[in-house]
Amino acid sequence: MALQFPTTQELNFVIRNRSGANAANFIGNSFCPIVPVYAKDIEYDVLEPAFGMTQAHQIGTDPRTVQIPKMGTKRTGTAYWKETLPLSEEKLLYARLAGTLNERAGRDLVFQGGLQLDTRLDTRIEWLRWKSVIAGLLDIEENNVKYMVDYKLPAKTDISAAVNKWSDPTKSDPAALLTEMVQGYRGTGAAARKVFMNSFTAGQAVQSAKFIELLKQSNFVGMLSPLDPTPALKLMIPKVEFVVYDEGYLDEDKNFQMFIPDGEIVMVGDYPGDKVMDFASTISLHNGGIEKPQPGKFSIVEDESQRKKNPHVDITVGIYGLPRIFHPDWIRRAKVS
Repeated sequence: MALQFPTTQELNFVIRNRSGANAANFIGNSFCPIVPVYAKDIEYDVLEPAFGMTQAHQIGTDPRTVQIPKMGTKRTGTAYWKETLPLSEEKLLYARLAGTLNERAGRDLVFQGGLQLDTRLDTRIEWLRWKSVIAGLLDIEENNVKYMVDYKLPAKTDISAAVNKWSDPTKSDPAALLTEMVQGYRGTGAAARKVFMNSFTAGQAVQSAKFIELLKQSNFVGMLSPLDPTPALKLMIPKVEFVVYDEGYLDEDKNFQMFIPDGEIVMVGDYPGDKVMDFASTISLHNGGIEKPQPGKFSIVEDESQRKKNPHVDITVGIYGLPRIFHPDWIRRAKVS
């Protein structure tokens, strides 16, 4: 009789690929937070600002009359973002906990599936934020859904960089372009607060001959670091925060797509106590039921693992809503390469 020796096979380490979206690093919420809207559609009033100034008056005559600023209403529908991850009987029955040989993981599979859907939803919300401010519109055509939302960003918010391409370091002038963007806030009631670009675009900025000369004149050449160019960039516009943002996601073809493409610059302004935009989350039956539908993200787990002849578990995650831009003229955009 042959002797039975223990197998030398051992599983004690798990590798999780993380080349896709990392929702923990998303920053769009800083200027576009999710806000509950207890309605099925998105609607808000816009009060026009006061303009002009008090006129001279002649004693004994009637004062000049003025009109109260107009109030307008902006209306838009909502959008529905939802998908389901089905887990079949086979997947649940033979699910193995990663890093083990025979430890069951049916419940863990459901948990991991929910996390995956939640990451996909956070990615969609982040994509909507950046797409709305960079392109000025959302053009949706997928899964038999087709519509367009035009935020009507004023033409002045798109700063022409035709004569200021950063791909040629001998001719580019980042300080001049960014100064033009900051000065564009005059008369808007807001001030520039943050500039967003990815590391490729930031790298082009710090390679500019004019920018390097600026650093030499300021005795801040030591601030120039390829690992973190933001301290040097801030020298151009000290009152504005520079943010280098390289997050993105893997599309369905597993190609990495950045939220801020190469060569794109976004500047966001604000006014104390006010905000440039938000993500309006409208009501859903998945939150609160038919009597009290609520806004917000929702997650539903339909556990049919015991009551059906073909056991399964379905996980559904989603949100209803869209970004709404209250102050389009508080946004500045430029394409430099």
